Amino acid sequence: MFCKMESKHTMKGKLEGASGAIILIGIGLIFLLDIGFWPWILFVVAAPAVLSGIAEGGLWAGLQGGVWLLGIGVLALLDAWWPGILIVIGLSMLVGALATPPAIADKPKRKPKRGLPLPAGEEEDEF
Repeated sequence: MFCKMESKHTMKGKLEGASGAIILIGIGLIFLLDIGFWPWILFVVAAPAVLSGIAEGGLWAGLQGGVWLLGIGVLALLDAWWPGILIVIGLSMLVGALATPPAIADKPKRKPKRGLPLPAGEEEDEF
């Protein structure tokens, strides 16, 4: 019934407040320097996405979004779509393998069906 409000003084609140500022500064710099819009907007959006991901889900969540936004921005800038997309996918897999927190990595891969027990060693999530 009562809504929990995030304080602007928490780290999450500060990062969310900084995200809008980073986007506005970045878009302003794009137009000021007249460097083209498409690849650079991805770089501008990547910074707050990484910060927001870190605030929400930790380093792993922030890095996953950042790898994709920065990777696609670099591919657009260099016009190297075919070999580059393979590199971005590989980097994303590498980040997933190295930075995945134990809570996500240890999560059961499947849920029991219609009340059947899970195989030995797997536990059901309790909500």
